[in-house]
Amino acid sequence: MTLRKLSFKEERELEGLPLKIEKLESEQEEIFALLADINFYQRDPKEVERVNARSETLAQELLEAYQRWEYLEASQKENP
Repeated sequence: MTLRKLSFKEERELEGLPLKIEKLESEQEEIFALLADINFYQRDPKEVERVNARSETLAQELLEAYQRWEYLEASQKENP
C-alpha cells in the first residue's frame, strides 16, 4: 500500500471512527442482551424480526468501520 498524506476529510473521519465504533458496539451489546433474554421472544414477532435485522446490519456496519479504520491508518503518511 502506498503511503500518502490523508486529506482533511479523511483525517476527520479517522479521528471519528473510534467513537463511531464504540457507539455501534454499545448498541450491539444491548441487542445481544435482548436476544439472550427468553422473554424477548414473547413480544410481537415483528419487533423480534426488526431487532434481528438490526443486529445483522450492526455487524456489517462494524466490519466496514473497522476495515475503513485499518485502511486509513495503513495508508497515512507520517508527517515529519
